[in-house]
Amino acid sequence: MIDKDLLVYIDSSPRLPLLTDYGRAFIGLENSKSPELVERVKTLFELLNGRLGFPDSPEGRENQECLNTLFRSVYPEVMIDLADLVYVQHERLAVFLSFDHININLKKDLGEKCEPLEPLNQKMNALFCQLARTLLRNTTLRNDKEVVRLLSEGYSYYLHQTENFPWEHSVQPHPLNSQQPVLDTATGLAGFSMINNWSSDSPMLVLTDSEPFIVNGLSHYLGLTGKSNVTVLDADFPSRPPQGMKFGLITSNKFLHHLRRSDRKQFLQWVFDSLEPRGMLEILDTDLEHQILEQSRRPEFGDKLTAGYEETLVEIEDDFAVTLAGDVEAAGFRVTHCESREYHDKTDAYSQHPGDNLSLKFVGLEIVAEKSD
Repeated sequence: MIDKDLLVYIDSSPRLPLLTDYGRAFIGLENSKSPELVERVKTLFELLNGRLGFPDSPEGRENQECLNTLFRSVYPEVMIDLADLVYVQHERLAVFLSFDHININLKKDLGEKCEPLEPLNQKMNALFCQLARTLLRNTTLRNDKEVVRLLSEGYSYYLHQTENFPWEHSVQPHPLNSQQPVLDTATGLAGFSMINNWSSDSPMLVLTDSEPFIVNGLSHYLGLTGKSNVTVLDADFPSRPPQGMKFGLITSNKFLHHLRRSDRKQFLQWVFDSLEPRGMLEILDTDLEHQILEQSRRPEFGDKLTAGYEETLVEIEDDFAVTLAGDVEAAGFRVTHCESREYHDKTDAYSQHPGDNLSLKFVGLEIVAEKSD
């Protein structure tokens, strides 16, 4: 079955432009307090205009007009919404356009000619989400260095200006020896708050990730802060970890559930070899995503999940919370703290529609382990 989403936007010629003079006015960006975001919004959509467009058909012309109504009235933070959907949907599940802002701009622009907005809002939202899915599925566009740069810098500027961090790192880790470097594994969006909170008298903090959007965004944000005791590395675990470095502490925050057990064992061995004597490994994790994946096989649960989320999940063993502690010991560590708790929650955080709660039962665990002398 052909996925209709892929037919909304085309990259072949001839095609109708993605961006028209009507949309290019960008009246919603006027009077913004963030010229850095405004510049990147305009540059990004001009760039995409050279790569994508609409079929030259009645439906294509209708979609073009609707999307450009959105472009004309959109707010600067649309860069954050688009980046969340394309690069970090796994961390930022619920992304909704701010139609309060958009509709205020539309009413100012159209005045008495403004028609009922709810049907238009629904169509604009659908076209925006389809644009994000097109970027996500088109690996050439998704990995385009300029697309990555514009969206990651937009994210960085927004967080630097607002400190409205998407994830707060709850604990600021420190090794036993205050001079030994700290490494955080597969840092993700939490890295922005970690950089912000890392004090100048702390040891070197090494943040790692394999997603170019994250690496670029954290590096740009780090440059804005001017901090010299933090570094950002492009690394992947367990296949491409940092080499030739020793650490006093390595942290893994909700990462190991992304690895199958054989890869986790390989990762734990790398951690053991990369720690200084008496170095520490701290793990915070859950089997939540495993439980979601298991329940997603039931239509009454899976049909409610945020579109595309299931594709980001990794199948792991049922007893992940039990085997992980044993695998840490098997790698040579002395486990000094191991605690697991069962949680039961009802939430719409993973649902396609607000208020559509899903019942979730999962185990959370904390492990602290030491490399013996």
